[in-house]
Amino acid sequence: MQLYAGIHISDGKSVNPNGLHYLRNNIITIDPVKLALHWQEMGATYLHVIDLDAATTGYPVNEETIKDILDVVHIPVQYGGGLRTIKDIDSYLNMGVSRVIVSTQAIQNPNFLKEAIQIFGADHILVGIDADKGMVATHGRAKISNFNSLTLAQQVEQSGVKTVVYTDVVCATKVKGPDVENTRELIDRTHLNIIYSGGIASLQDLQNMKDIGTDGVMIGAALYTNKIKLREAVTLYERGGQDEI
Repeated sequence: MQLYAGIHISDGKSVNPNGLHYLRNNIITIDPVKLALHWQEMGATYLHVIDLDAATTGYPVNEETIKDILDVVHIPVQYGGGLRTIKDIDSYLNMGVSRVIVSTQAIQNPNFLKEAIQIFGADHILVGIDADKGMVATHGRAKISNFNSLTLAQQVEQSGVKTVVYTDVVCATKVKGPDVENTRELIDRTHLNIIYSGGIASLQDLQNMKDIGTDGVMIGAALYTNKIKLREAVTLYERGGQDEI
């Protein structure tokens, strides 16, 4: 199971995307480039980088910060935030991002999604599904669509998508465990690779996601609050415990 160290960027800084009061003093706002290097040194084999400003505005905002990260790390980076045009996707892939996550535009314009896959290939185009009480959230989670997560997942699969990043918004804000039930449904009722994000708070949570066949898991707040030690998690869930922890 692939693990992704999460970095969320706003105004050129790394931030806690959920704004939880009890986490604000624990998650340090620092230079995202230094943070990317830190997670790489701690054993990360993949970074999950989100431009929160771009997700809200609908166009890339922190491109220079993303470029700076790509310049210093040697592990792959998947990026999401504000990708609403073919030109935007092309720009980030040419910048060196391994793959991009399309969310709002994938829902609003299925033809755009098909075109993106046709041009760049399904290995480079992921769809982000943020679910709030079963309904898909868009525009940086500011709006609720008429799609439920399973319906959207099945629809994008028909468009040629191979991988979905599924986030349970409620779980993400609580950081008290993942949405196992709905993730299992996506895995069982589609042929998609599911990367889960939201609420991961312990090694047991990672084990639970592995047990249901999750392809990957993004870890965010649990790393910053030291609930999960990245090197230990990578050893257990990417290397099968082959190295000493």
